[in-house]
Amino acid sequence: MTRRLNYWCALALTLLFSTLAFSQQKALTDDDVVKDADGQHKEWKQGTTKYPSKPRDMWELGLHGGILTIAGDVNPEFGWAVGLHLRKSLGYTFAIRLNGMYGQARGLNFQPSQVGAYKNTVLRNVGGTGYGRFDGRGSGLPYYYNFKNTYVEAAVQGILTLNNLKFHKERNKWDLFLIGGIGANYYRLFHDALNAEGTTYAEMATIRDGLDFDTNDGRKESRNRLRALLDRDYETRGEKWGNLFDLGGEDEEVGRVNPIANLGVGLGYHISKRFTVTLEHQATFADDDLVDGYRWAEQGDFTRDVDVPQYTHLRLNFHLGSFKKRVEPLWWLNPLDAPYEQIARNTKKESGDKLDDDDGDGVPNKLDREPDTPADCPVDTRGVTLDSDSDGVPDCQDKEPYSPPGYTVDGNGVAQVPPAPSLTEPDILAIGEREGWNKPSVVPTPAPASGCFADWFLPMIHFDLDKYYLKPEFYPQLHHVANVMLRCPEIQVVVSGHTDNRLPNQYNQVLSYKRAMKAVNYLTSNYNIDRSRLIVVYGGEENPIVPSLPDNHVRTNLEKEQAHYMNRRVEFRVSTGAEVDMGAPAYDGAFDSVGKDTPRSSRGSKIYSGNGNY
Repeated sequence: MTRRLNYWCALALTLLFSTLAFSQQKALTDDDVVKDADGQHKEWKQGTTKYPSKPRDMWELGLHGGILTIAGDVNPEFGWAVGLHLRKSLGYTFAIRLNGMYGQARGLNFQPSQVGAYKNTVLRNVGGTGYGRFDGRGSGLPYYYNFKNTYVEAAVQGILTLNNLKFHKERNKWDLFLIGGIGANYYRLFHDALNAEGTTYAEMATIRDGLDFDTNDGRKESRNRLRALLDRDYETRGEKWGNLFDLGGEDEEVGRVNPIANLGVGLGYHISKRFTVTLEHQATFADDDLVDGYRWAEQGDFTRDVDVPQYTHLRLNFHLGSFKKRVEPLWWLNPLDAPYEQIARNTKKESGDKLDDDDGDGVPNKLDREPDTPADCPVDTRGVTLDSDSDGVPDCQDKEPYSPPGYTVDGNGVAQVPPAPSLTEPDILAIGEREGWNKPSVVPTPAPASGCFADWFLPMIHFDLDKYYLKPEFYPQLHHVANVMLRCPEIQVVVSGHTDNRLPNQYNQVLSYKRAMKAVNYLTSNYNIDRSRLIVVYGGEENPIVPSLPDNHVRTNLEKEQAHYMNRRVEFRVSTGAEVDMGAPAYDGAFDSVGKDTPRSSRGSKIYSGNGNY
């Protein structure tokens, strides 16, 4: 027995020290630990469902050992038991556990009993004459009931945690739980009825001489005398019921199997995310009054109580699995953690000044997707640093913000264009001869207005219905136009305003002019571009990108709105030198409020029926 206990202790200590190392556990809402990252969990993060996905958690492996006693008709003595269990959560409050144990229980009565004709037949016939027969008219020798029970039990148990719903802190440190289970036990029971010579203990007749069993001292002294007398060999098999749960024949030293039910309570302590300990007490119930080897009252009736094994023990529990893919067992975690985390995130998002702009890029923190933009770097409407040529170097650090595509760039954003091959005059003449450059019939291509970016495409911007304010999403396009003009100071740019066809043409001429001037004023005030380099022209509704369709063509509402939106625009192009600034159109006072410079949502609608087919 000592060697067995040493083995279990060594194994427990090895597992304990090997698992006490700290492990970083992921949150319950981490994509790596939830069961349905692309389904319910994704919908929860997007706000389309109220319930987060359940996380994957670890299994618990436990070693346990403690005191085993039998509560029955014979006074119990402390026995021992050890075992293993495997536990898995089915939720935050309920878990299933497979539990097994092996141990020995002992008992010793301080007062004698009579072994009569109708009582324990095994003890009655020990040593031939044995303890004598009791026929109701006389008595044989007294017998002090004692036993050793070798006990094995296996059960499937449900465990209900009572205290892991926390409203004001993250997790449990203590775990209070109830236990209930079903299973089976197996035991073999023996008495110490014979001495070393194989005969009955004749001295038992004198054990109680001079003792008062009504006092604790008398009972204690009786047991002390018995312990000194008995050799603790336990050679005599206990009585059997003689039914289907008894294993083996009448004279075989085989045990008994019973179906059982467990009830218990436990208290656990959280030492680390990998290791916990629990103190438990369990009681096992079966319809069996021979677990302590004694079922008779002194008057010859059966005793009324069944015998109940009691197991008080300590468990060392280890959590199995990787913290990269699982959280610790759910009964240690707060089920409110995930919704509380979401509430805290939303509270933080909604708190504070909605116009705060920590990086000073002009985009409030609430909308800024790049909250730490370097100083003096232009950004788009999302707060992301502009990179006009998409070479990975932001414009504010790019020495060549419009690098030719297809070439790698250095750390300054300059394209690494290989040098052109040197050509001699004969080479050039030969190319001209091959391409026909020297043929008189070929009309020379007119030179571009400028040698710098003259053939670059310049963007256009669009406007809301009946408005001429600049929409923030077109600031990057205006920035692009300004950069071209700043890098090419010799060019002029034509700014051409247009409208859709839903208002009178005279009104639309004024509105298209105001749109063009709004873009011109933005470029001159924000980028210090000289006004003389910007040529304003306008055409009202006369030059649509999306033209009117025949009367027999029916467009959907979406097609109509898309067409109108494309026609409400200001275009930019490099001047050929032939364009002239048109100046402001003539209009009377009826149009003083034309296209107010405010978003549509802030004033009433002003839409005319028009004459278009949209």
